[in-house]
Amino acid sequence: MKLASAVRVFLAFLLSLPALKSNPDWAVRYTTSNVCALRGSTVNISCTYEYPYKLPYRSVPVRNLWFTDANQPDDLLSDTAYAGRVEYSCDEIICRLSRCEGTCTLRIKDLRKTDSASYKFRFITNQTDGGFTGQTGVTLSVTDLEVSYHNNNYLQCHSGSTCRLAGNPKIIWYRNGEYLSEGWMGNRLQINPYYDSYACAVEGYEHLHSPLQCVPGYSCNKVSYTTRTMCVLQGTSVDISCTYSIWYGSRYPVDKYWYIWRDNQQPRDLKTDSEYKDRAQYPEERKESSTLRITGLKVTDSAEYRFKFKTQSDEWKGTLHGTTLTVTGLSVDVTPVATVTEGQTVRLSCVTSCPLTDQPSYVWYKNNVSGSWLEKPNNQLVLDHVTPMHAGNYSCSIRRYQHLRSPEKQLTVQCTMYAPKTPSVTMSPSGEIEEGSSVTLSCSSDANPAANYAWFKVNTGNSSRVKSQGQQVVFDHIQSSNTGQYLCEAKNEKGTSSESISIDVKYGPKHTSVYSSPSGEIEEGSSVTLSCSSDANPAANYTWFKVNTGNSSRVKSQGQQVVFDHIQSSNTGQYLCEAKNEKGTTSESISIDVKYGPKHTSVYSSPSGEIEEGSSVTLSCSSDANPAANYTWFKEHEDSVGPGQNYTIASITSEHGGNYYCRAHNGIGRHNSTYLSIYVTVSTLTRRTAVLKDRTFEAVADPQMHDLKDGPLKVFSKSTFLSSLSLPPCQTLCVPVYDNVLAVTYRLAPSAQSEPMEQQDDLHYANIHISRAKNQEVPSRLAGSHVQSDQKEEVLYSVVNFKR
Repeated sequence: MKLASAVRVFLAFLLSLPALKSNPDWAVRYTTSNVCALRGSTVNISCTYEYPYKLPYRSVPVRNLWFTDANQPDDLLSDTAYAGRVEYSCDEIICRLSRCEGTCTLRIKDLRKTDSASYKFRFITNQTDGGFTGQTGVTLSVTDLEVSYHNNNYLQCHSGSTCRLAGNPKIIWYRNGEYLSEGWMGNRLQINPYYDSYACAVEGYEHLHSPLQCVPGYSCNKVSYTTRTMCVLQGTSVDISCTYSIWYGSRYPVDKYWYIWRDNQQPRDLKTDSEYKDRAQYPEERKESSTLRITGLKVTDSAEYRFKFKTQSDEWKGTLHGTTLTVTGLSVDVTPVATVTEGQTVRLSCVTSCPLTDQPSYVWYKNNVSGSWLEKPNNQLVLDHVTPMHAGNYSCSIRRYQHLRSPEKQLTVQCTMYAPKTPSVTMSPSGEIEEGSSVTLSCSSDANPAANYAWFKVNTGNSSRVKSQGQQVVFDHIQSSNTGQYLCEAKNEKGTSSESISIDVKYGPKHTSVYSSPSGEIEEGSSVTLSCSSDANPAANYTWFKVNTGNSSRVKSQGQQVVFDHIQSSNTGQYLCEAKNEKGTTSESISIDVKYGPKHTSVYSSPSGEIEEGSSVTLSCSSDANPAANYTWFKEHEDSVGPGQNYTIASITSEHGGNYYCRAHNGIGRHNSTYLSIYVTVSTLTRRTAVLKDRTFEAVADPQMHDLKDGPLKVFSKSTFLSSLSLPPCQTLCVPVYDNVLAVTYRLAPSAQSEPMEQQDDLHYANIHISRAKNQEVPSRLAGSHVQSDQKEEVLYSVVNFKR
């Protein structure tokens, strides 16, 4: 015990220096500022720390960590270079009055030269500004023992150049690998002969001896092991190697082998040991080197392995340490304990009995299942703020040997009751939703006790109604009416939390409707708008067609509306609106019936032409009108002669002769036809007709017939005509009897005479029938006319000139 204490003093020379924050209430004090330690040893670096004890919120350390300048501010526990070699030992915090104090120790095992660094401590409390780092740190230097030769025939044992071992450690010496009990003083050894090999060590740390070496310029017997200690996983294999040299005075070895060193037992070749049968091999060796390979390692293979050679004249009997092999399994350690309260931080460590030599990566398993979050470069798995979801059985393995898994360790998380956390709401399938498909909404929340779930559909104005109870809402055949926002409410006795999700159901156009504005009766010339609407998602595109006879159609317009600024009767018809999107097409039609007053009114008679007295004649009238026109017949300068589209005179007389027109009228307006003239003739006369197509004419048959000049042809009765001739009274009875002279002028009806006269065409028909007695004389005023001298009926043809 005293020796161990002395060694600890030797390994770490202590200098107590404080590392203070600008606020003296916060402090970290290291127990030493520098440490010099031998490679392969274990070192402890300690500190004390202080912080203020605040009220009403008590300061509580929530994390302690050590780090180096090279990896700050990462925790050494998570540094792969220190995996399995670092431990923290931190005592309980003690608070007195307004201050709290604590201690924490960093232990690093199996020191390596790469561990040389400055180590610092940091603690973090639950206060907003409650973190502090001891800035001075502790400088660790890792070194080896060395033997140097001096010309005055002595050897000196000392540490390397990186640091100097503190104190006065006791040095022991070895010659040819065997303990040398005399001939040395302190760290110096007088040598003779020169063909031996020498090494030194610190008493109590014999396994950390210096390498064996020959006296410069001389050969010697020696064995040097490549690795002093090895830690290998159970079930794997290992190669242990060494180099050796033989004094030139001896011959080459006649025997060489590996053996397990045991006190008071003769060395025995491992290849002859039944425990190592078929497991111990010596691969092909090079000159002055040897390798032992052991496969299928067992924990019982843990031992110190040494190499031995024999020559015809000499034998290596060295007692210096060879290579110490430790075979270890894996186990899981839980900090602070295996049963924790929800919200705590838990550290799981994949523990071996020694630091594994090859610095492996680790894989963790929860309930025999691994995952990316369970793959770690070091041997620790840290679970922050554990929940019941973290509870389970944990095991670990080395990545290279995942079939060599540790036993499981159960982690129990004791729950505290709390209200539901914000729910997670999902929709399956995700992405675009089409009408008619199956859709499921799911909701989950972390709560203790477990939450009850209710679904609501949020309506306009944020009002809502219960849609379903339970974690899921299922739409077997979703409809467009299901589009909207759905809210999941998670509730237990501790509180309520909710989260929403939106459903946007896509569907083709439906419920397509068309209408006109204004509604009701449409009059020609008014403004009319046709509108089309449809329920569709995404919104529909609209195309208007006018349907022609035979259901053929043509594109009328694009868009939801068709506008007629001044609608015409030609716009009457059926219009079809087509609504279309990527999901489908639908259509709806509407009819336009444009109302307008009569136009294009026309008349005709049946039979046409001259009408014989006593026959029947029908006058007919037609007009383009919507609604259909009603008709009334008029005779020029007289009131209505009768209603209806047709006007019939059953037994016509000369009194019926004259100009007739019809008036077409409906609720929109009225329109008069042009005149239709009726000529009534006597059946015993021969008739001739002259058709005149100009408005005025000049009769020149007799220059003295002034009544016929520059005016329309007039209608004369017998007495009028005779008097117009200005014949002497005595000749009146001698003048031929003119049975009938009719003149018909086609003119526009009174309602149509607003046009300028020069734009009217009057048609004049003149029939002059002359009969006389035999040998009756023709009046001289009818000179130019051709009149036969017999008593037969003759026709006088007047010469007519036309004017416009």
